[in-house]
Amino acid sequence: MLVAAVVSGLVAASASPALADDPDPDTTAPVIVDLGVQPGQLIPRRFRFEPVVTDDVGVVKIEGLLGGLRDHVFCGAVSCTVETTNRVQHDAELPLSLWAIDAAGNRSEVVTTTVRIDKEIGPVTLSPPVNSILPSGPVTVRLSGMADDIVKVEMTSLFDGGEVLATRTEAPWEFTWNAVGGTTRPHFRLTDRAGNTGIQDSRYVVDAEAPVIERVDSVSAYSPGRVDLGGAWVGQVSRLRAVIRDKSRIARYEWRVDGRIVSSDPTLSWVPANHPAATADISLQVWDPFGYTASTSFTVNLDKDAPAMTVYPAEGALIRGATFRTGVKATDAHGVAYVALQAPDNPAGSRADAHTVSSGRDGKRQITWLSVDNLGNARFVWRTVIVDNTAPSVAYRKAPKNLAKLKARTTLTATAADRNGIARVQLLVDGKVVATDTNATYTFTLNPKKYGKRFTVQLRAYDKAGNVKYTTKRVYRR
Repeated sequence: MLVAAVVSGLVAASASPALADDPDPDTTAPVIVDLGVQPGQLIPRRFRFEPVVTDDVGVVKIEGLLGGLRDHVFCGAVSCTVETTNRVQHDAELPLSLWAIDAAGNRSEVVTTTVRIDKEIGPVTLSPPVNSILPSGPVTVRLSGMADDIVKVEMTSLFDGGEVLATRTEAPWEFTWNAVGGTTRPHFRLTDRAGNTGIQDSRYVVDAEAPVIERVDSVSAYSPGRVDLGGAWVGQVSRLRAVIRDKSRIARYEWRVDGRIVSSDPTLSWVPANHPAATADISLQVWDPFGYTASTSFTVNLDKDAPAMTVYPAEGALIRGATFRTGVKATDAHGVAYVALQAPDNPAGSRADAHTVSSGRDGKRQITWLSVDNLGNARFVWRTVIVDNTAPSVAYRKAPKNLAKLKARTTLTATAADRNGIARVQLLVDGKVVATDTNATYTFTLNPKKYGKRFTVQLRAYDKAGNVKYTTKRVYRR
């Protein structure tokens, strides 16, 4: 209960020197007749009250404490305000103390009572929940989960103030709101027994409009972009997704290809490579939760061809050495997105078009190249090469013995073998090639008159991979 302050006996002070008939000095202290607060009273977050104070001259100041702290009580000469901050615990019982001071500096006795702090409005739950998207029409909003000391709930048009649309002072806390697209959403202002107030924003959204399909895009990693404008191309595997604007959400999708339903997912994933024609008619229809619908349709061109590839070395090529070079050239009407040598020869996943790789052991060795065009069409090409680092065998089949004396032309023959074939056998005299034979007879004619009185002869064989092998040297005389 708030009581108006009463201050009596105000006398103007004189600045002139005291005379013999001046009144006696003021030594009477003020008296706090009534704090203006009842024992056990609920104190909200901010509470103003007016104590009743008497004095024979006049009160100039009132001071106070809440829970022994000055920073919660603010007083003038007539009224006081209590502000409960975070330092004051909710539902705590604390002493409230006041004293008054008059113009002469006399101080009243401290008057204390105990009050109960009630600074929290408490939680509230809305049904439909906060942030709900609602159809047009009347909606019943129920408030629950509130504290027992709520004495009033107002449905308002704005967060802070605004028009009061309806008021309830007792349970059930139910309101009817006419949900119309474009209207201001409702807010609920709660007031408790102590006088605290709090606002709960419903954040409701009214959906009274059909969805809008703004565009349809290819979400391919190779050529993303819009496909619903006509003339667009899609590849062997296509993924299409629509950009849709709607206040709520899309509850249902229906994708059709040439009139046949093929998907009910937000993204259409299909394989144009399996489609018999060169084009396809795509349509999409969507519905939101309230039955509003939108549709679109368009035609796409189908690219079913992967890039053309030329890979080296050629199939069955003979490889000599610890490493060899492999590469690819790819071409495509819609452009090549990338090429990549496959594992295990490319563990880093490089997209270079040429690599140096390890030959490995003798025998068959496979390499694999991948190319992908800008529409996602992919092709693998496998190449098998033959690793051959083993030298051929070569020997004299018919030839004069070492240190033989030659007087006339002499025929020498050789034998040579290799699992991948002999390319050639050569006759060397004193380390220089004097004859080469690529026929399996490997026959040479040696004319000793062309050389000195003493010369060396040796056979050398190359296999088709380029490996070489020598026979031992023989010395001849003439």
